[in-house]
Amino acid sequence: MNRILPLLILLPLTLGPAAHAEEATTEAAISPWSESEHAKLRLIAGPTTATGKQRVGVEIVMSPGYKTYWRSPGQFGVPPAFDWTGSTNIGGLDVRWPVPERFQDSAGYSVGYVSEIVIPISVQPVDPSRPVMVVLKLDYAVCDRICIPAKGEASLWLEPGVTTVTSARLESFEARVPVPVKPGAHKGKIAILEAGPDETVVDPGLRLILQPPPEGRIEDVFVEGSGMWSFGRSRLTPQEDGTVLAQIRIDERPKGAAGPTPLIFTVRGAPRPVETRLELDIPAGKP
Repeated sequence: MNRILPLLILLPLTLGPAAHAEEATTEAAISPWSESEHAKLRLIAGPTTATGKQRVGVEIVMSPGYKTYWRSPGQFGVPPAFDWTGSTNIGGLDVRWPVPERFQDSAGYSVGYVSEIVIPISVQPVDPSRPVMVVLKLDYAVCDRICIPAKGEASLWLEPGVTTVTSARLESFEARVPVPVKPGAHKGKIAILEAGPDETVVDPGLRLILQPPPEGRIEDVFVEGSGMWSFGRSRLTPQEDGTVLAQIRIDERPKGAAGPTPLIFTVRGAPRPVETRLELDIPAGKP
């Protein structure tokens, strides 16, 4: 103890205002847990980006075996609903979803995350020179055999321009966010070479030709459309030339929908998931 006290006495003499601000920011990098039945959530922060954006993660930890849902939850389920009311100095928020899993049971399938997830959020301050207060109210669902509504509230104070804060947990889930790619071949990335209506089957559907890089793999394809579009599980068939044929049934569509349709394709696989936005000319469905 006698060896420690002199150091403690000297610390106030050697720490300036910047060091105290950095220490306070480090302490504020994680919010308290907000607990619900079978789940809890909190906010965690990473360093400010070179462009001045704040990096935040919504961390949800669930009881063993429980899951929560992606932005498009599949045939059943409820996507999380974010409410940022009460936040200050925020000009924009970008929710960046890690690639999900597909869960199959006798009733159909859902899409989401099991046991834990950190959803990265990119925050653009109105004034990058001023602190940001992030306030979140989240309505979500956690499910095992039955689904339970959950609510969580958390807030986090972020000092401007702090690059010394680190969060390995946030960074590990940021690495699972799909990389945006354009159609066509890509070196070292999964590529969508072709996409269009599948005319080889009776039921209406989509047909994609995917190209994994060497040592890469294709695991699943998730398709999203605005409105009442709903798509089935992708059927993946490896081809002799190294590509993968993905066939996806159209389960439901908005009434009368036909023609150019904007869709989002998320491909789960290695070395990293990718996301492509396409407009496909889909023929009218059967009456």
